Amino acid sequence: MSELSDKILVVDDDANLLAGIKRLLGQKLNITTAEGGIEALGKAQNEGPFAVVVCDMRMPGMDGVEVLRRFHEASPDTSRIMLTGNADQKTAVEAINTGQIFRFFNKPCSMAVLTEGILAGIRQYRLITAEKVLLEGTLSGSIALMNDVLSMVAPESFQRSLRLRGWSLQLAASMGMDSPWELELAATLARIGEISVPPEVLARHRSGQRLTPVEEEMLSRVPETGAALVRKIPRMAQVAEAIAYQDKWFTGKGLPQGGKSGQDIPLNARILHVLLALDEIGSGELTRAAFPSLEKMQGRFDPAVLTAAARGLSAMVVDEAALTRLEIPSTGLRPGDILEVQLELENGKLVLAAGQTITDALFVRLQNLHKMYKFRDPVRVRRAGRL
Repeated sequence: MSELSDKILVVDDDANLLAGIKRLLGQKLNITTAEGGIEALGKAQNEGPFAVVVCDMRMPGMDGVEVLRRFHEASPDTSRIMLTGNADQKTAVEAINTGQIFRFFNKPCSMAVLTEGILAGIRQYRLITAEKVLLEGTLSGSIALMNDVLSMVAPESFQRSLRLRGWSLQLAASMGMDSPWELELAATLARIGEISVPPEVLARHRSGQRLTPVEEEMLSRVPETGAALVRKIPRMAQVAEAIAYQDKWFTGKGLPQGGKSGQDIPLNARILHVLLALDEIGSGELTRAAFPSLEKMQGRFDPAVLTAAARGLSAMVVDEAALTRLEIPSTGLRPGDILEVQLELENGKLVLAAGQTITDALFVRLQNLHKMYKFRDPVRVRRAGRL
């Protein structure tokens, strides 16, 4: 989250000048000084953020253009003001183009002019930072609202989104991605479009039952519906595109229709396509057998992404040999159990599809359901550990 600041950093190699500025302006403004570029960059790292940095142009070792260029990289929201006794046009152009200068003042500069420039810089900083705070708050709030809706309307879809989020974080870290948050959000919201599908249709789909053409079309539109929802959130265009292309084959087959194929498909969409397939094949678990199965599906997945996923997710793979198969009453279910058959009420109504993992939230839900209904027993499950 962006942080508001009213601190000003003044950089010069003249200690007397710095002392004079701090004496004259220090009572009204929050002034910090630095003798030279190295000290300035150190204070930026340890004492920042600064709303404004005022920097002399001509300094030994590191000139003002280089100092402000580095400030722009490290703290792009900081307003940057250049002071110089060299008023030639070349210096001014270089400073503005390289350091993204907010103001350019020639020395000697009156305290009144400098103060006015600093106050303008503070206003500019607050304007930019306040907008970022608003956008970040809107972003996080919108995503939290979507997840709350998904958890209430389609709890199984919500649990799946949590799994995909965890896998995406692990994979993004192993791949050294520059913007892992985009993949994380795409994975978290990948199935948000399922809120438009009737729960009974989702349940039949998860249990492997045959769907009608109308129901198949509903499911095929889940990525498109989800992308349309996400596009309404500021700064989420690339995340929405990844969600829209989550079902697209590497060869270009599948939805959305269009000419994108291969590397033209967004990388996050190609990764999401692999993660969703791993989740489906493993019924919610990452298994060693899943990766060879995907490799046999020629043309469907990006080979480079498959290789990266096999390597990056290896630590999260479930050891099937360590799972014990049990047949138990439904009242004996516990968190961590994996359903091998669908869980039904005595009247045949589906409660959970085969392959679902009993999470803490689902366990509490089942406890409440047991107080109201009778379940069809026994239930076959896989449980970690040998009995």
